[in-house]
Amino acid sequence: MNMRRKFFAAVSSLAVTSAVLLTGCGTPAQEGTALKETGILTLSVNPEIQIEYNQDGKVTALTGRNDDGKGIVEMYPDYIGKNCDDVLRDLIVEIHEAGFFVDDIDGNKKNIVLQLEPGSVLPSNDFLADMSASTQEAVKELSLSSGIVTIDDDDYDSAYAKAGKPSPYITLEKAQEIALAQAHISAADAVFDDKEFDHDDGTPIFELEFTANGYEYDYDIHAVTGKVVKAEHKAGGAQNESLTTRDGSTDYNDTDYGPNNDGVTDYNDTDYGPNNDGVTDYNDTDYGPNNDGVTDYNDTDYGDTNYDDGNTDYGDDDDDDD
Repeated sequence: MNMRRKFFAAVSSLAVTSAVLLTGCGTPAQEGTALKETGILTLSVNPEIQIEYNQDGKVTALTGRNDDGKGIVEMYPDYIGKNCDDVLRDLIVEIHEAGFFVDDIDGNKKNIVLQLEPGSVLPSNDFLADMSASTQEAVKELSLSSGIVTIDDDDYDSAYAKAGKPSPYITLEKAQEIALAQAHISAADAVFDDKEFDHDDGTPIFELEFTANGYEYDYDIHAVTGKVVKAEHKAGGAQNESLTTRDGSTDYNDTDYGPNNDGVTDYNDTDYGPNNDGVTDYNDTDYGPNNDGVTDYNDTDYGDTNYDDGNTDYGDDDDDDD
């Protein structure tokens, strides 16, 4: 009887221990599943808006990540439960009506960045591509020319991942892609001369310098959001040197005028310029201090001007009786 009680006690103890172990193992799994039930997609133009959605692609929350983004969210209250692509289109319209697509960046319209946060649930395998297509449709309907740039899990630099958390920074390659897209330059035409990752007053920035089609470009890309922070370009050095010397002064030697002319046009046969004899000859004239005092009207190019040849009698008055 005692043996039987000991047996049941051992079995009961084992069951309790197993239950505890199973419960402990199950908790992280449930938490991991919960993390994969939501996702975050950030829309950036100038306003930055964070869109939270569930595994069905329905929007659960909107958050403005800067002041402009907060203003747009306040104007769009009825987003809960809508499909993510519908909300994106509505937000593009709101951003357009607020005037944020008016300003250019380096002569081109602002690109739209769609950024998927690492670890976000994907309602479908083509979720980000579908969101990009929906956004592009909205852009076309508004007759805008902005391009769409996407950032997904593969575009984050794994070198900056820490303690099991994904990297907050995009890769250099993605930053270059964003810069070229904004400049409307093909990757095949661009040569990157300088590429640096730095913090500018605490802001992580990719500083990029590249040349393409005879122009020099200087772009700064935000390393977290992918936004273009600075963008400018100028004519390349080869073109500038035709008008400007290396010290920045204008080269006036390439001219047909002055002492440094190139000799193509000969202005030396003149009383002007560096090769004149310094004296204008006034002797061959009826004027000035060296004239002979007599004007010779016979030396003319207008034929015989002798009015005394008798052909015309200016003395014969028609009023006399002759």
